[in-house]
Amino acid sequence: MRDGHVNWLCRLVAVLVMLFLVAPLVVIVLASFTPTALVTFPPQGFSLKWYANIFTSSTHFMDGLVKSLEIGILATLLDVLLGVTAALSICRYDFRGKNALLNYFTSPMYVPSVAFAFVLLQLYSQLGGVPGMLRIFIGHFIIILPYVVRNTVSVLHVFNWTLEDAATSLGANPVQVFFKITIPLAKPGILAGALLAFLYSFDEVALSSLLSTPRFITLPIRIMNYMELTFDPTLAAISTLLMVASLVLIILMERLVGLDMFMK
Repeated sequence: MRDGHVNWLCRLVAVLVMLFLVAPLVVIVLASFTPTALVTFPPQGFSLKWYANIFTSSTHFMDGLVKSLEIGILATLLDVLLGVTAALSICRYDFRGKNALLNYFTSPMYVPSVAFAFVLLQLYSQLGGVPGMLRIFIGHFIIILPYVVRNTVSVLHVFNWTLEDAATSLGANPVQVFFKITIPLAKPGILAGALLAFLYSFDEVALSSLLSTPRFITLPIRIMNYMELTFDPTLAAISTLLMVASLVLIILMERLVGLDMFMK
C-alpha cells in the first residue's frame, strides 16, 4: 500500500510538471491563430495572416533565417571535421595529457557565452575590419565544438578497436577501414553531436547579439529587435514554426541514432 501511494504521487508530480512545461507552449500555438492585433488567449477567431506576415520584407525574418542557417550549417560541418578528428585521437591513442586535451576541447561548454562574446568583441575591436559573418561564425564555431566532441567520444569509448585490426588483416587499407568500419560505428555520436551543435548555433542569442553588425543579423536577433518595436501575434507564429522545426529535428535524431543512446 505504501509503495502504491508513492507511485501514485510520483505520477501525479510528473503529470503536473509536464503540464507546467507544455501549457505555455500550447498558449503560444493557439495565440498565433488569433485574428486580432494583440496576443489573446483563447483566440477570438481563426486567422493565418500572422504566419503570412513572417514572410513579408518588413519583418526581415526570412533574411535572418537565411543568415542563421548559413552560420549554423557552416559551423557544424567544420566542427564535425575537427571534433571527430579530435575524438578519434583522444579515444584511439594513449598519451600523456589525454584528459587535459579532452577538457580543452570541451571547455567552451563551461564558459558563459556572454563572457566569451565580450572577449571576442574586444579582440575584433582591436583588429578592426572583421566582416559580420566572420565575427559570428568564429564564435559559433568555438562554442558548439564541445557537443560534437562529447557525443563522438561517448560512442568511441565503447568502440571495439579490434574490428579495425580484423579489417586490416583481411586486406583493407587504412582509408577503407576508416570509412567502412570506424565512421559507420561512430555515426550515432557524430550525427547526434552535429544536430545538437546546429540547434545550439541556430538558437544562440547572447553571443550573436554582441557580435552582429547592421548588415548581418541572425534570426534570434531579428526576433528580439521586432519584439522591441511591436508585440503582435507574428511573434507567436514564428515561435510556433520554430517549435515545429525543433520537433522535426528531434524526430530525425530518433530515426537516425535513437534517443535511447543518451539514456545509457
